[in-house]
Amino acid sequence: MSEMNKVQHGRPAWLLLQDGTILAGENFGAAGTVTGEVVFSTAMTGYQEALTDPCYYGQIYLQTFPMMGNYGVNHEDFSGSHCFLRGCIVREWCDAPSNFRCEGDIDTFLREQNVVGLWGIDTRHLTRILREKGTMTGTITTDEAAIPALQQALSGWKLENAVAAVTESQPATIEGNGPHIGIMNLGAPSFAASELQRRGCKVSFHSVSDGAEAYAGCDGVVLSEGPGDPAEEAAVLDTIRALAAAGKPLFGIGLGHQLLALSQGASVCRLHHGHRGASQPVIDNRTKKTYPTSQNHGYEVVDLPAEAGEISHQNVNDGSCEGIRYSHIKALSVQFRPVGPGEAQDTGYLYDEFLAMVR
Repeated sequence: MSEMNKVQHGRPAWLLLQDGTILAGENFGAAGTVTGEVVFSTAMTGYQEALTDPCYYGQIYLQTFPMMGNYGVNHEDFSGSHCFLRGCIVREWCDAPSNFRCEGDIDTFLREQNVVGLWGIDTRHLTRILREKGTMTGTITTDEAAIPALQQALSGWKLENAVAAVTESQPATIEGNGPHIGIMNLGAPSFAASELQRRGCKVSFHSVSDGAEAYAGCDGVVLSEGPGDPAEEAAVLDTIRALAAAGKPLFGIGLGHQLLALSQGASVCRLHHGHRGASQPVIDNRTKKTYPTSQNHGYEVVDLPAEAGEISHQNVNDGSCEGIRYSHIKALSVQFRPVGPGEAQDTGYLYDEFLAMVR
């Protein structure tokens, strides 16, 4: 970090955790006070994609890799239209990015997006706290005088209305010559849409408030990724049940995976510290192949009724459910983000399996 940057961005800042921990560092990005769930990501790259991923809504993002911003920012790599997370924590940020695609530096971008950043703390220490005690609420602030009041208020904070907050309008239909797939927009539908387009599908986007009748002209339905607690979206379960009962092929991803499981009698519980990052190992129980997957979630599907289907994928680290193939309805789902050829994980075969079910 240059001396000029240290002078310019030497404003002190603090992280307050729900367990009483207070860590002092320095501010970058926007100044102010933000509260959210403090979560860590193990990814070494991909900070642009994470910062603009709707699934990080309401969260304070801790990057375990010590440097952020070394290749700058460019809009081509954004996951969404803007930043959705509340705050950002890193060991160090780079003020002189070097990449031929670079359009600016991370500090300027976070200030433009009004995202409060904290740097200069021991991020390894903070990660150990979260691993041992679990995901917890935290506050980043540049207002030292407000610390006592902010610390007291932490226990009452709760993330609410996450899906509604990130659901952006999408084009009504993307034309294609293949099957017509409807996407239930739970906050992050564009990832699935791009894979379906690659396979020639016609894609239509639907609001989470749309009933089953809105999908009458669709050959299949994808329940997209999204942020927040699946229990908050209980109102959509009737729509999913109706689609399943009508024989409509379904593919759940992320939050969609959790909601599909809830609609079929399973339960969902909170993970200790969640799965986040670009290298979460997942094994396909049929092929016994293991894939490094991209994930961002804090909940796990449990207690799947035996008659509903089988757990198709599991997390290698903790054995948690990462996917389900249903037996009594035309459906499959995964907790991670499946991507096609050219990506490290190459789990696009799941889209092919879904489309085979559709056809």
